[in-house]
Amino acid sequence: MNGKTAGNRRRRLAVTLAVAAVIAVLAPTLRVHVQTYTSYSAGSAGSATYRQAIAFVQCLRGYGMPNLPTPPPGGSITLQGTQNGTGGKPGDPTAKAVDACKQLAPRGRRITNLQIVL
Repeated sequence: MNGKTAGNRRRRLAVTLAVAAVIAVLAPTLRVHVQTYTSYSAGSAGSATYRQAIAFVQCLRGYGMPNLPTPPPGGSITLQGTQNGTGGKPGDPTAKAVDACKQLAPRGRRITNLQIVL
């Protein structure tokens, strides 16, 4: 190791410590907003995926989501507020319904938006 490498390491450490200090000072004033959407494909009319999507929606309705619309063939089911299929906030009715019905869910994809507000 030469002096130049050690100097770069010290500089990176100093920058890292400075950033950590700024975050620690600003942490009480930061607001983090996480919004997650999970989308499940409904498939074409008559397909096994569409039948699975209909069964999933019916199950969700039975677990506290009575106004969830039936997806059109080729459409999708989009749920807001779920994370990893089990929900983000404890007690969230969407999370509870998804957790109860996850065995019926067609394959989906999760989209998470993270927004930090100063």
